[in-house]
Amino acid sequence: MDESGARRIYARIFLGLLALSVALLAVVVLRPFLSAIAWAIVLAVGGRAPWRWLEQRLAPHRSLAASLMCVGIALVVILPAALVGSVLVDQATHAVTLVRDVLSRQQVSSVADVLALPWVTAALRWVEAWLGITPQWLLDRAGEAAAGLSTFVAAKGGGVVLGFVEALVTFVLTIFLLFFCFRDSETLVAAFADLLPVEAHERERIVSALGAMLQAIFRGALLCGLIQGATGGLGWGLAGLPSPVLAGSFMALTSLLPVGGTALVWLPGALWLWLGGSRSAAIFLGVWGAVLTSFVADNVLKPLLMRGAGELHTLVVLLGVFGGLSAFGLLGIFIGPMSLAVALMVLRVLRELTAAGQRPSEERAD
Repeated sequence: MDESGARRIYARIFLGLLALSVALLAVVVLRPFLSAIAWAIVLAVGGRAPWRWLEQRLAPHRSLAASLMCVGIALVVILPAALVGSVLVDQATHAVTLVRDVLSRQQVSSVADVLALPWVTAALRWVEAWLGITPQWLLDRAGEAAAGLSTFVAAKGGGVVLGFVEALVTFVLTIFLLFFCFRDSETLVAAFADLLPVEAHERERIVSALGAMLQAIFRGALLCGLIQGATGGLGWGLAGLPSPVLAGSFMALTSLLPVGGTALVWLPGALWLWLGGSRSAAIFLGVWGAVLTSFVADNVLKPLLMRGAGELHTLVVLLGVFGGLSAFGLLGIFIGPMSLAVALMVLRVLRELTAAGQRPSEERAD
């Protein structure tokens, strides 16, 4: 190997190690803000359509348009959150009071009293006959669970206030970063596209397809969840069950889960109505939840909202949601599928580059 070849290899190795070191250092520096950065990117992708509309009407004033978008998103998040939060607190308090009254009428003051209820006793006999689990074993486990829960609440009680303050700071920082994501979106996208080692027209196609997939994932996860929560809460209230807003909020959250979904909420409600003797209300809630809240939303509404993600396989979305929830919590519902979409796009580019490199030189010359 000549001296010039050795220098090129040394330069590439040096630049590679330098880039890796700088990237690791940047991650360490930005680590406290990664959650806010991720939320800003998610909101910027989700608000891409209204941003384009506003940008066209305030074309010379991008900073003003970005400021209006941030204020609008902040209001869209804060006002419903404050309203729903106050209603949730009232209905949660009402639900606790209702449960306490029911237990008081049944003269239930301990776990042993619960196990002594006639229908519970019948269920325990069935469990003991088929599974060999005795009521005393369940009573012992319930006592251990109660002791562990009280210890957990005592240990984590102070962290609730700290978590609220942290969430508030993250929200403010997210809105601040969102301003730059909107105002400098073209520059940021162009900088990302320039890193792709493909032709200019291919870069535009890749960036456009990736943006469409990310928007579709955002709409399918968030908007469909809100609609399922609203319809589920409406059916819950029409069935005569208390705290429909609380139940609808839980359905909106569980709709994001790939398995179970809103049935984790409306199905126990229907069973409660059935066991309580309200057979018609139980049938209504079961049909409403199964058909409208679950089937129509998952099989009709969600595919419509996720148009544009056709290149992204359903399995990839499911794996992204599962892995994202495990790794990043609620944020992972969006980050998981998005990261897999980007990974698939990168693999696709690598395949195209490999295929281009394997073509005969005469074909490439043509």
